[in-house]
Amino acid sequence: MLTQCHPCIPGEPVPINITFEKAETTSLVNSTYGDNLYDGTYVPYRDEEAELLFSYNFAEYDYDGYAFTTWDGIVLSQMNDMETPGYTNQCSIYFKDPQTGKGGHDKSETFALVYPGEDTHMAFEDPEKEMVFHAVYVTNSTYTALAMLHGDAFTEAFSYEDKDWFKLTFTGYDKDGLKTGTVDCYLADFRTFSSPGVLTEWLRIDLTPLGRVHKVSFTLESSDTGEWGMNTPGYFCMDNILISTDFIIR
Repeated sequence: MLTQCHPCIPGEPVPINITFEKAETTSLVNSTYGDNLYDGTYVPYRDEEAELLFSYNFAEYDYDGYAFTTWDGIVLSQMNDMETPGYTNQCSIYFKDPQTGKGGHDKSETFALVYPGEDTHMAFEDPEKEMVFHAVYVTNSTYTALAMLHGDAFTEAFSYEDKDWFKLTFTGYDKDGLKTGTVDCYLADFRTFSSPGVLTEWLRIDLTPLGRVHKVSFTLESSDTGEWGMNTPGYFCMDNILISTDFIIR
């Protein structure tokens, strides 16, 4: 990804490529289900070079004598079981590099799995810091991809006849909390018979329309939405986030 940049020219900003490959074990899910996401032991990831925090929300509840835990946010995974359907495989990516067998972008192993909640985001630790997010690579999780390809107990398989779609929106915010812009992309697109269907490869998304931002949040929408909300499993995967202090990176 950096081969198209020019970080060595004097005066140009040096880009930061967030690959997640140096993450500590405590910031990796420990199974395809993500058992450590439910017991309070998962440690949210912080990229040291960029000083960028990736939000993770863990909550405990007691309902009518029944105790349970939930989570949402951005977690790191190396799981890529592409065969097992359902939520027990919620932490796998629907991609396997033909040479390495790994699921990350550009033959890497580690990627971010995003399960958006009310305020899932990546933001700089310094409340005054703003940078340009140039690009990110995205693709589907196995749980989501298999549900769209084959259907499950909660959703029917996506089809061109039904003009189905599954959309991801990135929203940028400046240091004052004001929205700077949005970028949309489709993780599945059956809206026309020439549309590509379910995304099964890494796709590069240009985030420069967001401008200089302090925080980026995520929203998922689907054509398969019912009375209680979206039926499509609300996950996606991302990797190789390229950021710098200015727009000069090409």
